[in-house]
Amino acid sequence: MPVISESGLVGRILSVSDKTSKVQTITDTASTVSASISTAEDSILLKGTLSENKKVRATSIPIETSILQGDEVVTSGLGGIYPKGILIGTISEVINTKNELDRYANVSTATDFTKLETVLVITNK
Repeated sequence: MPVISESGLVGRILSVSDKTSKVQTITDTASTVSASISTAEDSILLKGTLSENKKVRATSIPIETSILQGDEVVTSGLGGIYPKGILIGTISEVINTKNELDRYANVSTATDFTKLETVLVITNK
């Protein structure tokens, strides 16, 4: 089940017990989220990084997709885990490589994981 904060996407429930749940955050390196950029219809993939707790990396960006610093990133609804349209964050940096297929972007998450106290679990998609 998806987990959100008042600011945006947090992650998903991995396991539950009587009084607790284990959540995989979107910043976890094992996490992958299907997303889309607010200015384009194409889907991209977001993966957690080891560099910072408030950033994820956008990959699989189609060549024809225009991506700019400041663009909002939301869940695409693909993959069956996250409903469409949940705010993930904003593009903070676009990195172009020699091979256009390998370009990626850093996304600053809307949720500040260092100050996260209260979350909501979405039980119905």
